[in-house]
Amino acid sequence: MAKQQTFEMCRIHLYDDETKLLHLATEQRNRLKRIRSAYTLWNDYPNKKPREIIDHLIHFFEVEKSQAYEDVRIIQELLGEINKASKDWHRFKFNNMVHKAFEIAELKQDADAMQKAANTYAKFNQLDKEEVTAVPWEDIIPQLFEPSEDPTLLGIKPIKNIRERIDYLKNKFNQDIQDVTYEDIDIQQLEKYATE
Repeated sequence: MAKQQTFEMCRIHLYDDETKLLHLATEQRNRLKRIRSAYTLWNDYPNKKPREIIDHLIHFFEVEKSQAYEDVRIIQELLGEINKASKDWHRFKFNNMVHKAFEIAELKQDADAMQKAANTYAKFNQLDKEEVTAVPWEDIIPQLFEPSEDPTLLGIKPIKNIRERIDYLKNKFNQDIQDVTYEDIDIQQLEKYATE
């Protein structure tokens, strides 16, 4: 199964009950369970390195290393909710690192370190800025345009008997059209001459 198809399958069924997975092939169900296990582990312990997740997949599910690497890429996408190991994933991980730093500072009763961690968290998540209000797109009414043949609407002076004038000009210039013969040009031959 292609990586994108696997990602979509996991995105749709990641939290589904076993009974809702019966329509999937056995191989797909097994892969989903494997990815779900590693996803849960990484979500609970975001400081784990990709190497540790790969080892988890190899040890508990006995998959090849290349398969484990591909699963890790999919898990990173799922955690970031983007089709790549994205900024969302790194934001998630950074916030957890700051949280862990704050907990350590709190255990050590280090007020300065706690304040630095809190400031870093607030600055990174832009808590000091006002939230941008969403544009009410549903309230915007599009401009209605009525088609018209009246040029005066645009400030253009109308031409009298315009249809007759168009027919006259078509007939006049159609008489001057001549069929010409032509030859197809060999582009490769032209490129050969151009390089010489």
